[in-house]
Amino acid sequence: METDWTLPHVITEDEHLIALYKPCSYYVHPPESKYAKQRVGRNTCIHWLEDVHKIYANPIHRLDFATEGVVIFAKTRDANQKLNLMMRAKEFSKYYDAIVRGWFKEPYGKIELALELDSTGDLAECTTLYSTAHTFEVATSIHSKYPTSRYSWLDIELKTGRWHQIRRHMNRVAHPVIGDREHGDSHHNRFWRDEMKIDGLCLKAKRIVFTHPVENKTMDIICPISAKWQKLTTLFQT
Repeated sequence: METDWTLPHVITEDEHLIALYKPCSYYVHPPESKYAKQRVGRNTCIHWLEDVHKIYANPIHRLDFATEGVVIFAKTRDANQKLNLMMRAKEFSKYYDAIVRGWFKEPYGKIELALELDSTGDLAECTTLYSTAHTFEVATSIHSKYPTSRYSWLDIELKTGRWHQIRRHMNRVAHPVIGDREHGDSHHNRFWRDEMKIDGLCLKAKRIVFTHPVENKTMDIICPISAKWQKLTTLFQT
């Protein structure tokens, strides 16, 4: 039976926590505004857990609506308290895959550009580590300045967790994430959607590592590979 990648999936679960695959068509939790709540309805991971599995759990972190990947939920009050303390203490290691425009001069590096907080607008320190896993070039000129178009598949480790941090950092170093409608390049986004037949944000929370809040063992949660990322893998590795 073919997997429906438009729906969440349980990756792993015990009596204390549950790890979900969040598709790009779902919110983690309901938005705050009344209008947005009405528009979104029960199209959230929280509601999916309640409706499908009768599980009432609290998310420990968030992913953007357009980002797919691993999300951790606490099933008990004790686990929720401990995991939130661990998250604030930066005891979670979070890894992403991203497809970006262009090739970096160095195959790996660190971006340390302060970003505005979405709540106050104040600048906050941010750190994003990246390394180039694969590169890809097509004989198509998106902008007349270049005869071809180049793209990179990045392995990213997020050291801080600001709003749209990866997307904003990549945009500010002139390597926007493909499919990013807010911070990206509309010309390249259109090319990938219309010609490459890959639509949406090419950003995935692929792995999260942390210590189990009760059993004190290492949890290394890997995101399953959706049809979209299977297609991207074939494209970049052939």
